[in-house]
Amino acid sequence: MDRRKSVRIISFVYGGYLVRYIYLIIVVPFYGRVLGVAGYGRVLASMSLMNVIWMLVNYGFSAVGMRDVSKAQSDAECNEIFSLHVSARIGHGLVGGGIGLVATMCSPVLSESPLIGVLATLLGIVSGMNLGWLFQGRHQFRTPIVIEVLGFLLSLVLVLTLVRGPNDAVWVLASLLIAGVATSIIAYGLTIYQLGWPRLRLAGIVPLVRNSTMLFLYSSGSVIFTASSTYLLTLLSTPDQVGYFGAAERFATIALALMSPAAQVFIPTITRQLAQGDMQGAHETTRRGAILLMGYGLLIFCGALSLSPFVLPLILGVAFEPSAHVLQIFAWMFPFAAFNDFVAGYIFVPRRKDRLLAVVGISSGLVNLVAALVLAPRYGAVGIAFARVIGESMLSVMLMATVIHLELIGLVPGGERALGMVRVACGLRPQARTGKDE
Repeated sequence: MDRRKSVRIISFVYGGYLVRYIYLIIVVPFYGRVLGVAGYGRVLASMSLMNVIWMLVNYGFSAVGMRDVSKAQSDAECNEIFSLHVSARIGHGLVGGGIGLVATMCSPVLSESPLIGVLATLLGIVSGMNLGWLFQGRHQFRTPIVIEVLGFLLSLVLVLTLVRGPNDAVWVLASLLIAGVATSIIAYGLTIYQLGWPRLRLAGIVPLVRNSTMLFLYSSGSVIFTASSTYLLTLLSTPDQVGYFGAAERFATIALALMSPAAQVFIPTITRQLAQGDMQGAHETTRRGAILLMGYGLLIFCGALSLSPFVLPLILGVAFEPSAHVLQIFAWMFPFAAFNDFVAGYIFVPRRKDRLLAVVGISSGLVNLVAALVLAPRYGAVGIAFARVIGESMLSVMLMATVIHLELIGLVPGGERALGMVRVACGLRPQARTGKDE
């Protein structure tokens, strides 16, 4: 894929994400003003639970599936991958459903209205069955965006129609679930039309789980903790603190999610270039992705620090003023998160460094968890935000050390020069290194 075509596709994908943020600009202030701090806190806690179930059902399958589909040579081969992944996700969905019910009853916030937790669990299962990975692996980048936009429109109509007061938090989850089921029907119908019906089976699930475990462990060390932060705060602090943190985290998530459209194009492209033996092209694509991601990380860092005290109270109301300070703490996480997404997604995943990702992911997750358990009970929303910053910064340090060890520092713009300067400063002999690819 040439540069002009990749720019067009990335622009289309970002256009779809623009619709997502228009949707959030409408519903987030609506939730804050109609549901209030406590009601919105319940919605955010349930969405946190939904994200955890989503990750459990997905279990690293998306990256493995996208990587395999990128190398597939025929529709029959794609159908085999499709069938195997659907079979595996159904089994994980049953397990995730049980975990979601237990988590609902264990949370003081969610157990007050168990139906919210049940709907969040079902929504997590439906989201985990998403087929975006299949479309991306086949380079059908526009298809999942169009389907997602249709889901946003449907859920927006339902939310604005059904949510009327502080006690209507359950209708938020119901609306999202209806939209999720509708878009899943469209995605699966289109896939079945193109590839044929999936052939559900048990054979092959265990090897798939084994191959996906390393990426899942990385996710459990970083992504699952990120998704579960609000739920964890429900166990350690008050509903008001949950609301303050959840509102700030929602804006932080919105900012970080803008890295995803580029990843949907760059990761399958790099994977296919490596599979075809185009190492030089893969290196150039990786560097372009690095410049885009890390430049964006610095941009949102500056924006969050300077604009949070004005934007959050304006959008959510005066009651959410404490959320602005929490978002300013999150700002220090953004450059680290951008670097981590680049190294994990653009360097390690296409080059099958799954085991290394698992090691650093688990290590940073433990740092995250310990920091949260120490800081959240005493400092509430501010404490768990600091825990997120600590976890992301430690993950960056470990990923950089791994990149240097693998002699892939040349894929980081300016990395070789910076490493050479450090060696000179430390009195070490500079070494010429080139990136290694398998």
